[in-house]
Amino acid sequence: MAHGEFVLCMDGDSKLSSNTLRACVRHFADARVGAVAGNVKVINRNNIWSRIQALEYIEGLAMARKAQSFAHVVNIIPGPLGMFRKEVLREVGGYDHHTFAEDCDLTLKLLMHGWHIVYEPAAVAWVETPSSLLNLLKQRYRWTRGILQATTRHGWALWSPRRAGVNFWILWYMLFEGVVWPFSNVLSNLFFVYVSFEYGLITLLFFWWLQLTLLDLIAASYCVIIEKEDPKIIPYAILFRLLYINIIDVAKVLATIEEWRGTTMTWGKLEREGHL
Repeated sequence: MAHGEFVLCMDGDSKLSSNTLRACVRHFADARVGAVAGNVKVINRNNIWSRIQALEYIEGLAMARKAQSFAHVVNIIPGPLGMFRKEVLREVGGYDHHTFAEDCDLTLKLLMHGWHIVYEPAAVAWVETPSSLLNLLKQRYRWTRGILQATTRHGWALWSPRRAGVNFWILWYMLFEGVVWPFSNVLSNLFFVYVSFEYGLITLLFFWWLQLTLLDLIAASYCVIIEKEDPKIIPYAILFRLLYINIIDVAKVLATIEEWRGTTMTWGKLEREGHL
């Protein structure tokens, strides 16, 4: 229905920064760019879970997309904010309903058709994230299974490096991040705990986790400074290491197992609290 050359897609419960259109559209001066991904930030920072997610979005999404954008290979255009050439959406068939991560699936279709995707940090979409553990797990369950479904649809690229080009590496990276890394984290944590108690290495285990937490604090500080974000969320990197990431990884492992088994799933719609 859009009459313009470019189409901006957003979630119905997102709030965009006033410069969004101007910041995104300038990238289309490059004829190879088919879409621009926006910068998603958490607006409801009212408890531990939402504040940790605010830090996670800055570190795990914003900074990762900056690195990917350097090579024009952003692998997920977020649902809360993405701008596309209309001709590109028509070329790839637009959004499909075959996965529970339609934004990831659409992004992969663009990449498979040879289009470049860049990230624009100045175009901000404020979103409301789950503020309870149950809703958070529902969301990450859907994300994990949806991304697995999207990568499966383009699975040929996993075994055809010459034909797929850079997409070969993108898909393997997504599988590593979504499957291999969570399984490795869960199993290694169980192994370290067992060895520490069985052989009296609790002190060494403590210092191992301490140095990882220090690295997390350094990384969080860097990302928060680069994003000009609130430094008050930096200490939540401690809880991220000790609690949050372990819970999320277990949820990813269970979601992966259920996806392999073909367990029926629903959208798992989240209840919004009206912070936007």
